Amino acid sequence: MKYSINLFGSIVECNIKIIDEHLGIEIPKENQKALKNYLLRVLPKYGRQASNDSSLDALVKLALDAEKTLDGRMVEPKLKLPYEFQPEIKEKLIEAAALQEISATQLLIRIIENKYQEIMK
Repeated sequence: MKYSINLFGSIVECNIKIIDEHLGIEIPKENQKALKNYLLRVLPKYGRQASNDSSLDALVKLALDAEKTLDGRMVEPKLKLPYEFQPEIKEKLIEAAALQEISATQLLIRIIENKYQEIMK
């Protein structure tokens, strides 16, 4: 079953599998790359050092450690875009983001990351 989960403040699309009463979560490769890029952006805000060479495993461990020290959850840094959208485009962006329960900025970042991964393959 496809499902969205919130990992460290990022909404991640995954597949939930139940086999013999054991619950498993499988995250597709492209979503793992997006999660890794997200963690690379966010972890420094929480005092954790990471580099592009860091494995996803190492980044997740750093994120778990960061969340243990917080009174809440990690969140993506807010980004104010230096330009305006046409009103109808802005409305579509806000509506699409609301349906995914993320901010419009987070949706733009996700779209850009997905396109970047597509181009760089």
